[in-house]
Amino acid sequence: MRRIPPPPEIDSEKCNGCGLCVKVCPALVLVMQNDLPKIERAQWCIGCGHCGAVCPVDAVVQKETAVESHLTVGPDPAVNPEALQQLLRERRSVRFYKPKEVPKEVLEKIINAGRYAPTGGNSQNVHYLVLTTPGEITRLRELTLSFLERSFRIVGNRIGALWVRLVAGFRALEKIRDYEPGILDVIKRTKQGEDRLLWNAPAVIAVHAPAWDQTSAFNCVSAIYCCSLMAHSLGVGTCFNGFIEHSARHDRTLKKFLGIPKDHHCFGAMTLGYQDIKFKHLVERRKPNIEWR
Repeated sequence: MRRIPPPPEIDSEKCNGCGLCVKVCPALVLVMQNDLPKIERAQWCIGCGHCGAVCPVDAVVQKETAVESHLTVGPDPAVNPEALQQLLRERRSVRFYKPKEVPKEVLEKIINAGRYAPTGGNSQNVHYLVLTTPGEITRLRELTLSFLERSFRIVGNRIGALWVRLVAGFRALEKIRDYEPGILDVIKRTKQGEDRLLWNAPAVIAVHAPAWDQTSAFNCVSAIYCCSLMAHSLGVGTCFNGFIEHSARHDRTLKKFLGIPKDHHCFGAMTLGYQDIKFKHLVERRKPNIEWR
């Protein structure tokens, strides 16, 4: 059942009747009555805080989103387009880390950036899992490798390949086979001591959310990407790790080890650490696929 946040409160003495709070409310909680806003559908509130954020006279307060210091938006965006574009292009997948731990307070700053990512219905349903001890990261590596090996044994089997084709489709099976040589090499090298799975990262963050919520995948991806941008600004390199995400979603043993609830899916994971290699140049990407209408 959806958690219903406390509805906004309106100070009628401060309110100037501009109606902006009614206009921006995405859940239609507020209506205008006698030239003043009124709470009509409190049970529909999603706690987004739009009403309080738009009020020019501080007459609307949504307790769940209120900022004690009454922070306000600046006259201009906090970052100009050029600086933002530079940040987006600078952030790269970092796979070589210094043998130096990332302090807890730095990890907390990184995760704190994720809480401001948009979530469907303002559910804020993203859960973070942080591994920082060598023992736990080693166990994560072992369990992920074990699952990958079993998966490719299944695909290599005629009956197993048929099952994958029926469940996921022919193209999915083709893609798995395309990746097979590279992933088997990753497994081989990692077992030989060259960690090409977690890259000897001193920290790993995984995000999970309710599997039944159709917005969970978007919510988790948005959050962990915001975390990666904050990490870059703090001098911490990150690399999104599909091996962990896929394995944690399908392997019960790994899911149990990570403590992910049965009704949750892992929708993203990344390794973190202070980067041991510095990229000196920006690179280009393919032109976006756009269809103008």
